[in-house]
Amino acid sequence: MDLLKFALRELKRRKLRTLTNILGYTLAVAIMVMLVNAIVYSKQMADRILASTGTHFIASVPANLPFCSQENICSLKIPENKDEGFVVYGVPTELISVKFIDEVRKINAVKDASKSLLYRFRNDKGEISSIAGFDPSNDVSVATTTCSKTDVINGRFLLPNDKGKVMLEEAYAKFLGFKSGDRLNIGKDQFLVIGIVNAGIRPAKSDIYMHFNEAERIINKRMGNTPIHNEANVILVETKSSKLQEEAISSMKKLLPNLVFSSYACYRPAATVMGINENSAYLLLIIIGVSTIALALRSQLSSVIERRRDIGILKTIGWTDGDVVKQIFFESIIQALIGGLIGCIISPLILMIIPAKFIISTATSSYISISPIIMLIGLALAIIGGIMAGVFAALSAARHRPADTLRSI
Repeated sequence: MDLLKFALRELKRRKLRTLTNILGYTLAVAIMVMLVNAIVYSKQMADRILASTGTHFIASVPANLPFCSQENICSLKIPENKDEGFVVYGVPTELISVKFIDEVRKINAVKDASKSLLYRFRNDKGEISSIAGFDPSNDVSVATTTCSKTDVINGRFLLPNDKGKVMLEEAYAKFLGFKSGDRLNIGKDQFLVIGIVNAGIRPAKSDIYMHFNEAERIINKRMGNTPIHNEANVILVETKSSKLQEEAISSMKKLLPNLVFSSYACYRPAATVMGINENSAYLLLIIIGVSTIALALRSQLSSVIERRRDIGILKTIGWTDGDVVKQIFFESIIQALIGGLIGCIISPLILMIIPAKFIISTATSSYISISPIIMLIGLALAIIGGIMAGVFAALSAARHRPADTLRSI
C-alpha cells in the first residue's frame, strides 16, 4: 500500500509526464474503439450488399432426359404447334412438379423458391414471342429473377388478384407499338396491358409477364391432349447469401441431378470480397493493438530514463529491486487504466457527433453504434499495454546499480 501511495505521489509530482502518458493511452483507446466500430459498421453494410449480390438463379431440366422422367418429378409435354414450347435460353425444357419446388424451399441455403412458366409461342402475326408466368405476390425470388415493382416505367405492376392483365417488356412494347391501356391478343384471349417494365438483365426475362394461373390457362389451350397442371418448367430461387450459392445449387442437384442452372457469375467475387473484408478488419485490429502497446512501452521507458537519478537515490537509501519494479509497475497500470477509461468515455461521444453517412454512403442509421465489447477490448488493450510497458520499464530500472546510475548523472 505504501508503494501504491508513493506511485500516486510520484505521478502527481511529474504532472506533465503523467498527463502525456494518460493522453497517449486515451488517444490510442479512443482511436481504436472508434476505428474498430467504424470498420465493423462499414463491414456490416458492405457485407449486407455483397451478401445479396448474385444470390438468385433459375433452374430447369433440358428436354429428353430419361433419368428425370423415371423419378416422376419431370415430364415432357409438347404443344400442338411445333414452333412453340417450354423454352429456357432457346433450349426446350421438361416440366417439373411444383411439389419439387416445396422440397427446394426446405434447403437451408435457400431463402425462397417459386414456380414459373417460360413459354415460347407464335403470335397472330406469325412472330415468335415469349411468356413468363409467375406469382405476383412473391416479391423475393420473382423480384430478383423475373421482374419487380421497381422495374415498372409506365403503368403499374401486376397484383395477385389481377385477371386478364399483363405487363410488357419495354423493348417488346416499343416493337409492337404498345403502351399501358392497350389490348394484347394471345390467340383467342385478349389481355389488358397494365404496365411496361424494363427488367434489365434477369435470368427469367421475357416479352410478356402474366399471372402463373393465366399463363397455365392459355398454354393449355395450345397443348391439345397433354395439358399441364401444377407444373412449371422453371424454378426461381433466391439464396440467403452469395456465400451459400454453391451450397444451394449442390443441394438442388442432389435432389434432381439433371437440373441446369442459370445465374449471375458475380456471386463468386462477391463472396470472395466478403472474406477479404473480414481478414482486413482482423488485421487492422491487430495492428492497432500492437501499436498501442508499443507506444505505451516507449513512453514508460522514456520515463525510466528521465528518472535514473531518482531511482539511484531510492536504491541507495535501501529500496530493493522488487520495490522499484512494483512502484514503476503501479505507475504504469494507473496511467493505463485512467487513460483507457477516458478513451472509452469520449469515443462514443465523438461518434455521436459524426454522421454514419460520413463513414459509408450506404449507412442505414444516423450514427454508428458503439459495441460495449469493443470498448472493453480497448480498455483491456490499454491495461495490457500498461502491464507490458510497466514490466519492461521496471526490469530496465532494476538492472541499474545505484553507483553506476549516480555516476552517470
